[in-house]
Amino acid sequence: MDNRRVIAEAGAIPFLTSLLRSSDARIQENAVTALLNLSIYDNNKVLITASGGAVDSIITVLETGKTMEARENAAAAIFSLSMIDGYKVSIGGRPRAIPALLGLLKEGTTAGKRDAASALFNLAVYNANKAGVVGGGAVPLLIEALMDDKAGITDDALAVLALLLGCGEGLEQMRKSRILVPLLVDLLRFGSAKGKENAITLLLGLCKDGGEEVARRLLMNPRSIPCLQSLSSDGSLKARRKADALLRLLNRCCSHSQHSVNMGN
Repeated sequence: MDNRRVIAEAGAIPFLTSLLRSSDARIQENAVTALLNLSIYDNNKVLITASGGAVDSIITVLETGKTMEARENAAAAIFSLSMIDGYKVSIGGRPRAIPALLGLLKEGTTAGKRDAASALFNLAVYNANKAGVVGGGAVPLLIEALMDDKAGITDDALAVLALLLGCGEGLEQMRKSRILVPLLVDLLRFGSAKGKENAITLLLGLCKDGGEEVARRLLMNPRSIPCLQSLSSDGSLKARRKADALLRLLNRCCSHSQHSVNMGN
């Protein structure tokens, strides 16, 4: 029998929840770490979420925990709990949850930023949470993370940005960024396999359905077409399909521009 189940069924969760409010930094950190570890067992996710005040207390530690490790483990606990679809709704609907995760994304260590990005990804899978993530300022923070090699969360940031294409305001903010397209082109060259998939997903999403101005910027980048052609031949199946689709879109954009020029002469 899993020790996590035994500990939770013995009634540990309410006691650990009360310790989250401790003025002793070590006790608070140990309590949130214990809840994180218990949450790995799926049935304990239900017990923690149903326990009076547990999720709100975890969010408070995420916001104002006495140590950075306590805040990071609180974010990891939110990530773990939000693996269950119904809790994406209930956690994302708490007004302090998304801003607290964005705060850690801005201020945390590499591990903390990754925990925060992973939790934001889980919450943003639920469409109603996307607007809150974007409205809280996620897009510029995530683009900044792409620019910072030391942040070490490139793939995590790309995954969240790709999800936020599904939010109209998020899409517009990304289209207005003058630095995102060059960053994505570079990631087509130097990113991980998963990073390349998300980079091409973003470029395709930014260029189609009203993204002609982004497409023109992409065409002006001398590295874009060679990178897309390379990905089209050497990338994963998903990346190859999207690279082919984007190349076709850019070809239509070129043809339309040439037709417009000829009509003007």
